[in-house]
Amino acid sequence: MPTVRLADYRPAVCLINRTDLTVRLFDDHAEVEAQLAFEPNPAASPGPLELRGLDLTLLELRLDGEELAPDAYRLSDDGLVIAAPPRRPFLLQSRVRIHPHTNTTLEGLYESGGMLATQCEAEGFRRITFHPDRPDLLSRFRVRIEADQQTCPVLLSNGNCVDTGLLSGEDGAPPRHYAVWDDPFPKPSYLFALVAGRLEEVQDTFTTASGRPVRLRLHVEPGDAPYTAHAMASLQRAMRWDEQRYGLEYDLEEFNIVAVRHFNMGAMENKSLNIFNSKLVLADAETATDAELERIESVVAHEYFHNWTGNRITCRDWFQLSLKEGLTVFRDQSFSADLHGLALNRIENVAVLRNTQFREDAGPTAHPVQPDAYQAIDNFYTTTIYEKGSELIRMLHTLLGEDTFMEGMALYVRRHDGSAATCDDFVQAMQDAAEAAWAREGVVPAPFEFAQFRRWYHQAGTPVLTIHRHWDGTAGVLELTVEQHTPPTPGQPEKQPLVIPLALGLVDQAGQALPVQLEGEQPETAAAERNGAWGAHTRLLVIDQPRQQLRLVGLPPQAHPPALSLLRQFSAPVKLEMGRTTAELVHLLAHDSEAFARWDAAQGLVGQAVQARAAGHANEELEELLIAAFGRILADPLLSEGSRAALLSLPGLAELEDASDQPDPPALFAALLALQRRFGEALAEPLQASLERCRPAWPLAWPEGSGARRLTGTIWAWRAAAGDPAVIQAAREAVDGGSMTLARAGLRALQCLPIAARQEAVDAFYRRWQEKPVILDAWFALEASAPFPDGLERVERLLHHPRFDPAAPNSVRAVLGGLAGNPPVFHAIDGAGYRFMAHQIAALDQRNPITASRMAKVFSRWQSYGPERRERMRQALTALASGTLSTNTREVVEQCLATELSASGLSAAAR
Repeated sequence: MPTVRLADYRPAVCLINRTDLTVRLFDDHAEVEAQLAFEPNPAASPGPLELRGLDLTLLELRLDGEELAPDAYRLSDDGLVIAAPPRRPFLLQSRVRIHPHTNTTLEGLYESGGMLATQCEAEGFRRITFHPDRPDLLSRFRVRIEADQQTCPVLLSNGNCVDTGLLSGEDGAPPRHYAVWDDPFPKPSYLFALVAGRLEEVQDTFTTASGRPVRLRLHVEPGDAPYTAHAMASLQRAMRWDEQRYGLEYDLEEFNIVAVRHFNMGAMENKSLNIFNSKLVLADAETATDAELERIESVVAHEYFHNWTGNRITCRDWFQLSLKEGLTVFRDQSFSADLHGLALNRIENVAVLRNTQFREDAGPTAHPVQPDAYQAIDNFYTTTIYEKGSELIRMLHTLLGEDTFMEGMALYVRRHDGSAATCDDFVQAMQDAAEAAWAREGVVPAPFEFAQFRRWYHQAGTPVLTIHRHWDGTAGVLELTVEQHTPPTPGQPEKQPLVIPLALGLVDQAGQALPVQLEGEQPETAAAERNGAWGAHTRLLVIDQPRQQLRLVGLPPQAHPPALSLLRQFSAPVKLEMGRTTAELVHLLAHDSEAFARWDAAQGLVGQAVQARAAGHANEELEELLIAAFGRILADPLLSEGSRAALLSLPGLAELEDASDQPDPPALFAALLALQRRFGEALAEPLQASLERCRPAWPLAWPEGSGARRLTGTIWAWRAAAGDPAVIQAAREAVDGGSMTLARAGLRALQCLPIAARQEAVDAFYRRWQEKPVILDAWFALEASAPFPDGLERVERLLHHPRFDPAAPNSVRAVLGGLAGNPPVFHAIDGAGYRFMAHQIAALDQRNPITASRMAKVFSRWQSYGPERRERMRQALTALASGTLSTNTREVVEQCLATELSASGLSAAAR
């Protein structure tokens, strides 16, 4: 497949004013009539009209009612071309036959659990009818759906339902009916949606700030209605928050959500008809964990927020994907932070970023937030687009402040509502708002250059800040030398300096926060800077040169320098190289008043302890310091249980691998387990006391009690590793209780223990939930990730289990993702895990290329491992590449095998 390049973007030859569809659904096929109202695009030169189409059987093609002669168009495997479209408005009419019941790609129109549903982002609409299928072409849609009334009583599409009725048919034929949907807001084809089937409906209402009633409807498979209350309440909270925070009101008479089992994504923001993976709709405290409930709330909000940042303002082309996704992730994270607290929300988001996006940025599939080329756009729905894209928006918010950022948002909406925009359009709105604010406030020179900030969008890789310091204890002056560099990534060997907001604080030897005053400024100026959004003792600095020197003055003279609290609230998505001592990190863990920086100190210390054990020589002194620190945290009356749980959390394996030179995943995994056991043994008494303190909060409804339940999970894991029989029994019994959070915590605590209680718990969980596929996927994941010698045989059995659904991406990800997250099995030194995974990906690719290409990324870091694993993984990748692969999977595999980065270069980028 040819490479698509941003540099080749050209406006479409024709614009589309209307897209009118009639979709007739039958038992084994569907027919789609399309009437497209085109007009010449004054911004484009005349040329052929290109329509995209995949797996379509063309039955009829007319232009202004006249059948097109065979020599007037050219038909190919991926579409058709009309050589000389009229240079005036015209109607193009087509009729095609498609086969949704045998469509396993889960793109376009397909069957899921007896219902028919669509997924058109990014390029699925071309599997429904011939169409330009470009995000920069917006048109009004009017859709008529016809289907069997008994098998498809519910017919849904975008917009408002304007007509329904019965169809007269042949005598004796099953009754058929129709529904007509009209969407008054122009949209690109990727936001089209259609659902037809037998569904239960749950209704509620929402009254907008201007007093308009909106009908809210959730549609689920029969029997699932009792599990929708949380999703409905989450939607209402999101609608109210968007009005209060951004002044953005919903714009139609109704809003629909449909839950489907077979779905490649988490959810899709189709205008007014969101389609969700069932896992992100069906939930209550008995069937979902606290983390899953919060995730559902966040995703429901995310898709709703797209109504403005994605739908009303959409993307000009797919290179601008982060325009909508990065911005909307920032909005949903802000929503969650407002509802549940900034500190813990920020810690959770950074943990995800470090364990996924940083890893992506350091490997062969690294790409900028705004890519400049692709073969399969589905491969760019990545953590770089979403999570790193969100961090770019957050940095703008950090640099500009809340008021100016919101002025920029309002300007962006005013300028681009109803159009297809670019990332640069968004940044330009922010720049114009900032420059107006700076002019009003007399800020000269500007705090930073927007042209330089834009480099974040075009440079891949995670920047590294290297900080050296010199302390003049007599004068009370701390000199910092800050250097920034970004490691090479594929196609980008050289990087330019970025604008990096660095939030820092100082903590003295007594644990007190100190003022941060730069040389040359007056104390009152420094105080004004400190008393902004960052609080009294945090200073935001702008790092925009390859090397900068900063002198912090006015500090108390003393022999030892104050401890540096850096990247507070994780002010930029960068890594730090500083060489802070163990003593300094322990001091910050004990005394830092900023929650993220305190957690980060704990993560650094535990990471050092894990690395030492993995290398074969435990750092006893460090571990004793951690045990003492954790004891103080468990006893600190000022901490919430959620904060305690966060501070005691262990680093993710991916992050530990990234911090290692030629990582040994099984050794790191074993080191984590050994530390859990050590902490569980040494902290028995304070852990038991904390457990008793948490117990009364277990029955509380989410979000109340969530911190206590999370801390309980940590305590169970540590004490079960230490062999505590009472905890092992409690973990086993939790599987039979009414809290899924505690049930899964119990399963995790027992997961790595080869004892009878583990198998009893796993079997009990299966018996209880075997009829609920959404929940049973957790059982599949647990069994696939069990770190026991029969790992591959276990996974093979799971893939042939009668409850395993190979057509459901959730099930596939549960089993193959569980294997990838099972270091002793997947990373076995003989390469058996690699060969098995490559074989499964090749088979999966034949039916679902999107899921297969995402699974193929488990091989992306092959060059970072030691020689034996590196060679075994390379062999598995080469074998995978030698077969017949989809464009999606081949692009990922070829990127992994590319030699643009040497093994040493990858390792350096990871570190």
